[in-house]
Amino acid sequence: MLQRLKELLFTNRGARQTVMKNAFWLSVSNIGGRLIRAVIIIYAARVLGAAGYGVFSYALGLAGFFTIFADIGINAILTRNVARDPAQDREFFATAFWLKVALLLGTALVVVFAAPHFSNIPEATVLIPFVALLTIADGIREFCNSYFRAKEKMEREAIITTTMNVAITGIGFAALALSATSYSFTMAYVGSSALGALAGIVILRKEFAGVFAFFRRSLIRPIMNSALPIAFLAVLGSLSLNVDMIMLGWWRTPEELGFYAAAQKIVQVLVTFPGIIAASVFPALARFIGAHEKEREINLVEKSVALLLFLALPLAVGGMVLSNSIIGFLYGNEYLPASLSFQFLIAMLLFVFPGSIFGNFLLAHDQQKKFAPVALFASLGNVFFNVLLIPRFGIAGAAVATLIMQGFSNLSLWHITKRITPFRIFFHIKKIAIATVAMGIATFLMDALKVNVLLNIAISGGIYLLSLYALKEHLVMEFKTLLGLAKKGDENMGAVAPL
Repeated sequence: MLQRLKELLFTNRGARQTVMKNAFWLSVSNIGGRLIRAVIIIYAARVLGAAGYGVFSYALGLAGFFTIFADIGINAILTRNVARDPAQDREFFATAFWLKVALLLGTALVVVFAAPHFSNIPEATVLIPFVALLTIADGIREFCNSYFRAKEKMEREAIITTTMNVAITGIGFAALALSATSYSFTMAYVGSSALGALAGIVILRKEFAGVFAFFRRSLIRPIMNSALPIAFLAVLGSLSLNVDMIMLGWWRTPEELGFYAAAQKIVQVLVTFPGIIAASVFPALARFIGAHEKEREINLVEKSVALLLFLALPLAVGGMVLSNSIIGFLYGNEYLPASLSFQFLIAMLLFVFPGSIFGNFLLAHDQQKKFAPVALFASLGNVFFNVLLIPRFGIAGAAVATLIMQGFSNLSLWHITKRITPFRIFFHIKKIAIATVAMGIATFLMDALKVNVLLNIAISGGIYLLSLYALKEHLVMEFKTLLGLAKKGDENMGAVAPL
């Protein structure tokens, strides 16, 4: 039994088993890590209060707006190229590393000298230089992770991410015990991120030892040519992700920033799910596309998107129904004004979850530039709707603006993907939709009867899964089959879902 489990979780024996193994370890690192970090985040939000937590979140968001220069797609190109051409992995690693170093140093300087001019909150401005250091540490850690993903060794990424999140939690509690301020909490974040980066360097010490010997100037142009379209999309993506906090900081109070950050943080944790699935299937998807295996490519896209909607539908519906109960339980009644914004933001999962697969699909096809006009329009549209809605509706207006433009951009991704490769989605999710309706009704009734929110979530989840089982939904039925196939190392992706 132990040997079988070891083979399942630590070796790559077949396409399906490898995807499942990768998904498991990404779940451990992202979901498990974020749950660990959520403990200190919720504690910090309560200890610092809405204003103090708002200052901390605003500083991170402000710096995040300028981190568009920290990657410009280098990580994604490293993953794709190493997955496609393992024979040149050291050359790609070394060349991409030096490009990454130059970008990180330039970004840190931009954050230190430019970011303070965009802030109307003096308390947040003091934190900017330290957040610049956080940008460098995060950049190195993510660079290491991109190499692990190319090699489909996500168990090593789990080590790095878990190390960082455990450190954030432990150091964060200690920092807040000594001084319950946004300044001390930021210091805890910076130190913990540096530990995560150090863990990555130690694990990849052989690769880092060759960054001088294997650097190839001839690879700079191909890497940059592929990365530039991603860089443009990264600029627009950063704008979409961080512009809400920046514009709220112009017109609203630190307390409102804290409310919005509280609602946003929950959704950011949930968005790790599509990231895990997309990262797990990306190497296999890139291989199928490179080998012109059209049938396997279509099958992988269809079942990956179906799996993501299997998760997104109940999360979005349940979150909207239980918004007050969830916010009150996690942060306390002081944060209840965040409930309406949370409802709009969690509805966004219906678009973001499947969109993650479509984005990776375009990257695997090297067609990311086709999405650039849509991304530009979506980013400018987000700014437009923020200007229109924030002065009148505050944080709820910012959430609505985000929902509208995320819906537009991800539905456009869907359309562009279908033009390249025809696939079916709605055929796969009829039973999922029926089970979600049944679950939503039960969730609403239990909430009206004041059932404890955790008990409500547990019962609602059970109703959802039992409904799917009764409807004979194939995604539920195949988990047991997949575990059995891991022993055989079967390569046929068409038989079952990718996870």
